[in-house]
Amino acid sequence: MTSDAAKTTKLTMAERPIDRLLDVMAHLRGHVDGCAWTKSQTHQSLTPYLIEEAYETADAIDLGKTDDVLRDELGDVLLQIVFHAAIASERGAFGFEDIAQAIVDKLVRRYPTILGNEPNTLKTPEEIDRRWEQIKAEERAAKGITADSSILDDIAHGLPALQRAQKLKARAVKDGWEWPDAAMQLDKISEEVAELRAEIEQEKIDKDRAAAELGDLLFMLVDFARWHGIDAEDALRTTNNRFERRFRYMEKILRQDFERLGDAPRDARHAAWNAAKQAEKDSEL
Repeated sequence: MTSDAAKTTKLTMAERPIDRLLDVMAHLRGHVDGCAWTKSQTHQSLTPYLIEEAYETADAIDLGKTDDVLRDELGDVLLQIVFHAAIASERGAFGFEDIAQAIVDKLVRRYPTILGNEPNTLKTPEEIDRRWEQIKAEERAAKGITADSSILDDIAHGLPALQRAQKLKARAVKDGWEWPDAAMQLDKISEEVAELRAEIEQEKIDKDRAAAELGDLLFMLVDFARWHGIDAEDALRTTNNRFERRFRYMEKILRQDFERLGDAPRDARHAAWNAAKQAEKDSEL
């Protein structure tokens, strides 16, 4: 085949959609007439896209978007996985099949009573969770994370701060570092609020110290959420979406009489905000 013929060769689609996707990615990165941008990407350059697509998928779920939207968002996440697999395969590290096999192996290993040879005697979520943690401890030991290592060693630093705070405390709890009751947590939250207030009421505010106190308060709030079975990241994302809905509704009301929101008096803004809250209760938002 001549080089000219090779340049005009079109991609022949495989039968299974997943194979088509793998072939498309190979064509984009490997063919002479492939995509220059796709060819230039690395694991590092793609990391923001992987995070962004995951958050867009979570957003579609939170906002109750249609199944078609959720399907498309999940497809975007899958594309990122295929992208990373292609890059790794090119350097001889692993491919898409290896990724799939690795997660299958992990699930079989993590569920020995359901997928393995152990008797299926664990019936409650709590029993399954305890066995899961035992197996994870064995996996950490196999990776060289021994009893002398910190139990926090394998918690990723790249997680969103709220999510990482929750994982840090949840892991500490596994080793017995837990509050005796929620009331003591609330007392600690009040203490952190008082310490933050003391910092910001200084004649000259030390921003580093104020930020440290704010961080302590946020950590305690995340821990309080964890105690009550609430995911702080999910809770804040839900609040963000609620604020956005209400604010947009308020904007529409105020723009009927004011060119800029800042021109509206406080009473008008307050009334518009309350109208937005009522519309939300009436399922009009």
